[in-house]
Amino acid sequence: MKFEEKFIAFVDVLGFKSMVEASEAGTGMTLPEIVECLSKLGTREDEDKILRRGATICPGSMCIEKNLNFRITQISDCVIVSSEVSPAGLINLVSHCWGAVIELLVRGIMCRGYITRGAIYHQDGQVIGSGYQRAYAREAGVCAFKLEADERGTPFVEIDEEVCRFVDEETDSCVKEMFSRMVKTEDGTTALFPFKRLSHSFIIAGFGRTFDAEKEKEANNNVRKQLLALKERVMYYVDHTNTRAVAKAKHYLRALDEQLTVCDMTDDMISKLCAPLPLRRL
Repeated sequence: MKFEEKFIAFVDVLGFKSMVEASEAGTGMTLPEIVECLSKLGTREDEDKILRRGATICPGSMCIEKNLNFRITQISDCVIVSSEVSPAGLINLVSHCWGAVIELLVRGIMCRGYITRGAIYHQDGQVIGSGYQRAYAREAGVCAFKLEADERGTPFVEIDEEVCRFVDEETDSCVKEMFSRMVKTEDGTTALFPFKRLSHSFIIAGFGRTFDAEKEKEANNNVRKQLLALKERVMYYVDHTNTRAVAKAKHYLRALDEQLTVCDMTDDMISKLCAPLPLRRL
């Protein structure tokens, strides 16, 4: 039994108290629905999958142990995840947290957390160590993508500078690419940013493929409908009497609005691709 140097994540569901109160009053989610949502933070099955099979993201990346010393402990509305200090260990921990955040996002539920590196003992549900304490303490003060200069507690999973530096100094192209897909950096602060996934991409044309503008516009409009539905869902679970909760929701609404703008830009691009070429005068 000993402390180990590991990458550590602490992720917490926001607005859980109001969610439970609404459930008990019969005006919100049912208890089974809440339990199902919390399972998205991570389960024993998720842990066992990596312990048995190894890395699921960048499986060819360097690791110390095949099982990445990967641990997940979910307690009520939060989860602690840890992995060995290796390229494969980090990207699989980040991927797990990113997946949990987006699974809850599509249900209209906001999360906040912190990913760091430090000492931890993480076995059989026991979580002890200064690294875990750091992740836990920093979660409440997350300031990623803040709208006000002194704003703290924004609804994102922030990533410690030391962890970002580990990726910057890494030469593994898979790790660097996958990390860039799952995060966003603004004003020197990096955090998980699942909203990137909420967009429609398409191939203009290729061997054996015909570009169908109407089909692509329809697919893009389906994404638009999903984004609008998500905005409604996020606000549905927010306690409107709590000004801090409403302020946190504005961050998600802003990000979703940005993706709606991307939808408009995509429609415009498709229309331009279909426009007839101007006649050239000889």
